[in-house]
Amino acid sequence: MKSFLLLATFVVGANGHGMLVSPRSRNSIDYLVGVNTARCSNITGDKCNNGQASFWYSQGCFIGCPTCDNKSGRRQVDLCGLGKKQTLTDPKYWSVNRDATPGSELDIYKHNPWRAPGSAPVMDACGLAGGDFLRKNGAEAGDYQKTIYAQHGDAGTKVLKELPDYVPPTYQLGGTMEVTWQIRNNHGGGYQYRLCKTPENFEDLTEACFQQNPLDFVQDEQSIVFPDGTTLKLNASQTTFVSEGTMPAGSTWSLMPMPPTLLGPCCLSGTNDTASTPNKCLRGDGAVGGGTCANGACSACPGTPGSDCSRCDQVKSIQPGRYKVGPAFPEPCHGCSGVDWSGYAVRDVVKVPAHLEPGKYILGFRYDCEATAQVWSNCADIELVAPVIASQE
Repeated sequence: MKSFLLLATFVVGANGHGMLVSPRSRNSIDYLVGVNTARCSNITGDKCNNGQASFWYSQGCFIGCPTCDNKSGRRQVDLCGLGKKQTLTDPKYWSVNRDATPGSELDIYKHNPWRAPGSAPVMDACGLAGGDFLRKNGAEAGDYQKTIYAQHGDAGTKVLKELPDYVPPTYQLGGTMEVTWQIRNNHGGGYQYRLCKTPENFEDLTEACFQQNPLDFVQDEQSIVFPDGTTLKLNASQTTFVSEGTMPAGSTWSLMPMPPTLLGPCCLSGTNDTASTPNKCLRGDGAVGGGTCANGACSACPGTPGSDCSRCDQVKSIQPGRYKVGPAFPEPCHGCSGVDWSGYAVRDVVKVPAHLEPGKYILGFRYDCEATAQVWSNCADIELVAPVIASQE
């Protein structure tokens, strides 16, 4: 792996959801049958085939709620009515809508997972194929192509087996681990890596187990990975880590370092919306970034059953002066932004706890979205071994 200063111009692409790239996840299993749904960048520089790893997630997951409703991705409400407040109230920790006054009507994304990292529920520790339990593709890009390994509606812990002919990477206790991930549909937000000892019965793998072992970042190692395996190390002004207001308490999460642009349809009416519905969707709002969303404008959402709203801070590209009041969130390099980050990945180095027992573990990747009520989950097999003690001669 080599690093370089980015001088070339890259083309911005489209489309995305979050996925672990390396180490390879069980969620990427469909690469074995040639089903690869997202362009990606391999840290080795080799061709990157990652199956349908970007389609394992939980849908309709709002902060403070006991469960997800499997359908409300962009309703923008406190769905369960339990009154959970966002814990990230400083816009410097937000990836979108940084001009909004925290907690105000125009702070429309305040109930979504990233606004209280780790506190939104998930339906499965390794995600659901297509985001819900249905056997058909649905809204919110809830797609999954059926293969011999999985189909739409499958729960990751129930169907994802160890990858055939794959030797999981080995890491030393007390050492570090290089990990990469990327996006296919950028809904903003941030992420965390966690560990759980591999259970004898994989169905016993839980989110609660992952939350017992969140991993700390080596914060000066975060980098952008390009398709040829070269990297661009980010400086402290280009990275954001947060450990207050997180779950587990005090655990560290990372804001995604590449900002989002277009977030989805501006506003789609709910099932029973009428002309008198407060904050109703208007003509032209069905387009991505169109109607009342044009030029990054912000307005309140209807919040009604069946409505779909991303009505604040949709832009076609990252430009200076995007935010008038809130802190800037510039792209760290040309093309390092947008719906799928031009196919680029993020490299992190995380610390392997020294107190764990040697053995087989699952590395969990959790991506909490900010513009949607969605959580992406991937699970990868690894092995932890005792540190090698240098001989004294």
